[in-house]
Amino acid sequence: MTEVRINGVPQQPVVDIQPNHLSPDRLRTIVESAHLNFLIGAGTSSAFFAALGNIEDALTEVAEAVADAATKMLVRASIQAYFFENVVAPNTSIIDRDESAEQVLISYATFVRTLNRILLRRHSTLLSKQANIFTTNVDMLFEVSMEQLGVEYADGFSGKIHPKFDVGDFGALRFQTGSRFEKRFEVPVFNLVKIHGSATWKQQKRADRRTDIYFDHGLTLVREVGEALSAAKPHLLPVLIDPQPKDQGPTIRPVVDLIADAEQYLTQLELTDANGNTSSNPSDIANFSTSYDKLGIVNPDKRKFATTVLNETYYELIRRFANELEKENSVLFVHGFSFRDEHLRELVMRAARTNPTLQVVIFCYSREALPDYEKLLPDTEIKNGNIVFVTPGQPNEGEAERKISLDVLDSDFFAPIVRDKVPAPDQRIELDIRTASPEPSNE
Repeated sequence: MTEVRINGVPQQPVVDIQPNHLSPDRLRTIVESAHLNFLIGAGTSSAFFAALGNIEDALTEVAEAVADAATKMLVRASIQAYFFENVVAPNTSIIDRDESAEQVLISYATFVRTLNRILLRRHSTLLSKQANIFTTNVDMLFEVSMEQLGVEYADGFSGKIHPKFDVGDFGALRFQTGSRFEKRFEVPVFNLVKIHGSATWKQQKRADRRTDIYFDHGLTLVREVGEALSAAKPHLLPVLIDPQPKDQGPTIRPVVDLIADAEQYLTQLELTDANGNTSSNPSDIANFSTSYDKLGIVNPDKRKFATTVLNETYYELIRRFANELEKENSVLFVHGFSFRDEHLRELVMRAARTNPTLQVVIFCYSREALPDYEKLLPDTEIKNGNIVFVTPGQPNEGEAERKISLDVLDSDFFAPIVRDKVPAPDQRIELDIRTASPEPSNE
């Protein structure tokens, strides 16, 4: 191509060469020929929600700790309160479309719009215009942004008045017919699979003792848990290390220290109870724990499950995830997911080993994150070499460290796919554009 300069100023090309070698052409080839899957983790929404940090490990240690039931309940409730306040409760701002959530919703909507355009432009007649978005997040960012855009998506719920969850709702093809010539065409559809449940999932028992999952439009259950938390807060322990370590996300204090503090606090309550001042086991803590356990989410600990129905649903969704990775010519794009979830990590590793046509593309948020990914997903265990790590480019001198946020994922990787291709310049033309002087007037 020719590099164009106007009045000596070089004109920037639309498409820049990517420093990480995943060019738009290479990415275009992948999405044109593969079944599209995305795995989205907490890092993707970290601009609005707090990262999980070591919460999963802390809750697992509490479950395995040697302590009396009241002590463990107090420690567990204190950690769950932090998770609820920072990850679950803010969803009320999202569904209310509060101003505080505007920027993150714009980021999600922009990304989804780009993917929708990519699906529309797919030329392959062998592949459906569908993309699977698997996420461990319980937030409502995808749902709200998709509704704002008006794109088609399946989240497992069917019905309008009282939507009920059914795994069979995923994967259905959708077509539209022209009103005049009755020409049918396939509509892009996103299958939004929330592996760890959602803030809007509400469990309801039936007469036959089975439990169904329904869509909670107004987050009524989340608001009820918030009220229970407000009552329990005076009894809960501070759970974060102070000051927080840099670049580690929220770090929970050692569980042994939390248990010691809980035992001391409960002992003091027993002493005051002897004087008739208060209860030795505050009911407010138990009420919050009971309310929290009703949430339709998979708890962030290695035991994962709160109820049998969530257990069954989790495994159904995990099986769907595994089945998609086993399909011939599939790709899994990963963003914001740390792979510390042992179950999901092993599924991806096994699929990469057994399906040589699977391509796993992991977008690392920063260059510093790469060693952690390489340790969790060692190349020596992937005989097919089909796991690729994409890192930000090396910053120039004096430039801030580059990050692959959701905005960057869209602007630098997927958006160029739907732009017109602009080749690199091979020569230069100088254009001197001048404004002609007006003819002298005779008047």
